[in-house]
Amino acid sequence: AEMAESSMAMETEGDGADTQQKNKGSASGLSISLHPLVIINISDHTTRKKALNNGQQQRVLGVLLGTQEGRNVELCNSFELDYKIVDGKLQIDMGYLEVKQEQYKKVFANYEPLGWYSSSTQRLAPGETLPRDIELHREIAAIIENPLYLLLDTTDGAGIRDLPVNIFESEVHIIDETPTLTFAKSAYHLETEEAERVSVDQVSHLLPTGGASASSAMSSHISSVHSAIKMLQKRIQAILVLLQAIQAGEAPQDHQLMRMVASLCHRLPATQTADFKAEYLEVYNDTLLVTYLSAMTKGTNSLNDLIDKYNVAFERSTRRRGLF
Repeated sequence: AEMAESSMAMETEGDGADTQQKNKGSASGLSISLHPLVIINISDHTTRKKALNNGQQQRVLGVLLGTQEGRNVELCNSFELDYKIVDGKLQIDMGYLEVKQEQYKKVFANYEPLGWYSSSTQRLAPGETLPRDIELHREIAAIIENPLYLLLDTTDGAGIRDLPVNIFESEVHIIDETPTLTFAKSAYHLETEEAERVSVDQVSHLLPTGGASASSAMSSHISSVHSAIKMLQKRIQAILVLLQAIQAGEAPQDHQLMRMVASLCHRLPATQTADFKAEYLEVYNDTLLVTYLSAMTKGTNSLNDLIDKYNVAFERSTRRRGLF
């Protein structure tokens, strides 16, 4: 994917070219669309890292996935990156990156890596990036052509007024007759689909215990529909009991009531047609299929977690024997 004038036109060899950061807007003219799923993934990644680090903030890295058509870039999904700190510098596990990239390519054939993301553990001025981000950007650029860089501010108080997300493009400028790689802040806009809006609404009402509050729009709607169906069932049951009592001679016949019941039944002629039954069975089978697939997905995730734990616990022996 070509990102026009935001490209890294050349790679400087060794340490001959200095790197700088510039707080200015990009002139590439890219139209960048950011989906909420990306932000949710990064937030979840940050929260899990913080929990595993005894409540201490820890920087997270990952790759951005999406599509690009001309100057329109759409960031739809992301996956995590593994790294380690050596002599105070971050070193990305490139082997892990390539493996994850191939795996996601099989599942999301339409998505391609468009950049990388990082969280910030320190408060930054608008448009600024973290130290040595340029070096990480160069490493990512060796695998992903002309990557974008998304920085999420996870410090306390961030996002009170605006969304704490900045997206940068890389540009090469000639400074003091030396090619210098810089970051240029890019404008973006949020784009959501119906499924994402439901998910974001549900996530925004999650309680600290992990349960969902009843104040979300989807929960309220489903609760209202359930109450209406339950009330309808009770009233139909009351009418049925009365009709059975009249038929058995236990209650006097009320012709006006019988006409009202007949009128009610005549309002639903479609429920007895073959087309309705076929459509109902199709919807019912689709629902069962989705439920079955969800159960399979949960089982697969649990199995993957078990395998990961086994590999961590018996890393040496599995390396020799080649299990999993």
